[in-house]
Amino acid sequence: MKENVLCEHIRIEQSFQGLFGGPKSKTVSLIVDSVEYQIVIEQCMIRTIIINASAPVSTSTMWDIFLALEKLLMLMEGRFFPVSNISISEENASENDYSEIANMFISNRLAYYTTTPAYCYQDHCFLDYHEILDADLFTKWIDLQAELDIVHQNVLYNIADTGVTTDVKCANLIEVFEPLTEIINQYETFFPQLSPGDRGTTLKMCIDAVICKYGKDIFEEEYCRNKEAFLRIVVNSRNRVMHIKRNQPSGKYLSGAESILYMTKICHLYRVVILSILGVDYQLYRDKLIKSISAWNQWEKVLEKFLSQKLL
Repeated sequence: MKENVLCEHIRIEQSFQGLFGGPKSKTVSLIVDSVEYQIVIEQCMIRTIIINASAPVSTSTMWDIFLALEKLLMLMEGRFFPVSNISISEENASENDYSEIANMFISNRLAYYTTTPAYCYQDHCFLDYHEILDADLFTKWIDLQAELDIVHQNVLYNIADTGVTTDVKCANLIEVFEPLTEIINQYETFFPQLSPGDRGTTLKMCIDAVICKYGKDIFEEEYCRNKEAFLRIVVNSRNRVMHIKRNQPSGKYLSGAESILYMTKICHLYRVVILSILGVDYQLYRDKLIKSISAWNQWEKVLEKFLSQKLL
């Protein structure tokens, strides 16, 4: 297959309505599977990511290094950006083959690399990669990404511009609290009494545990008003996708507009948890997180109505 053609260099350009600042440049070197990679991120209106390998590797391997980096940047910046151009090179290979492979990489980009405009309502950039990105952080992320497996893809698909309605996305996203509890216990051991999937550990318990440990700034309004009612509504909203209407639990659940709000809040919380596991100090971005949450809490008076009408 063409993606198994060897290469030593890949250059990716990203551009999106002049959103990239700069000029700035960041270089990171790390070893993956005995190969040293030098990664250079250059930014001035557009973003250019250059990856050089110390030995020839398959183009798919080189592309996977970029995708891992892109997902790590998304945890910091809160969105993905389009890839506008790719160039691949190696001394003894056909330029036509590389051009074909580059076009294939662009055309086969998965849907979750297009972040939904609903999640981009506010600037969700928590961190500047230029200040914190290093080999240790990237290596930790590669290992954690493998451990998360399909869980991370589920989160990304539910904040992607896929055409799926937001109430369905939010219901699916609520599922992430159980695997989050597992991954937190594996790396931090904060909830040893919780074992998702076993009798006695409920989704409600997992949601509450994760919010109390990592999401107080995100869900302060809801917890102060009526924590128990809020947790019931979140669980009811997840359960809607597990039963037909007549068998759904009675009670309140999130409306469409509320689903947009809580899709955002849950994704913010997910990013906080993953960044914490990666060793990123919460205080580095707490002010930016609170600013984003404050703006969302005022959006279209959705939270105000939710607090007064449903969290009685």
